[in-house]
Amino acid sequence: MKIRVKTFAQIKDILGADSLLECQNDISMRELLRALRERAGKSEDQLFSRNGCLHSNLVLMLNGARIHEEDIDSLTLSEGDEITLLSPVSGG
Repeated sequence: MKIRVKTFAQIKDILGADSLLECQNDISMRELLRALRERAGKSEDQLFSRNGCLHSNLVLMLNGARIHEEDIDSLTLSEGDEITLLSPVSGG
């Protein structure tokens, strides 16, 4: 199955441009995040804490809806889902 991963700004620099990930059926959000952590390589600490959780300042979305850390373990992804990972916008 294919899952689209969209990234922006610094996250795009670390994980690369938007991509389609080929996954086995019934992949969980947690498993997808593990795959992204591996993709980040030496820069993983910029996105993930030591326990593998996304840093709290990052926004994770599934099909346009924000996902919170406490919901990650209960989510299973489906063909065509779109994951977005971004840093919150700030400015002055």
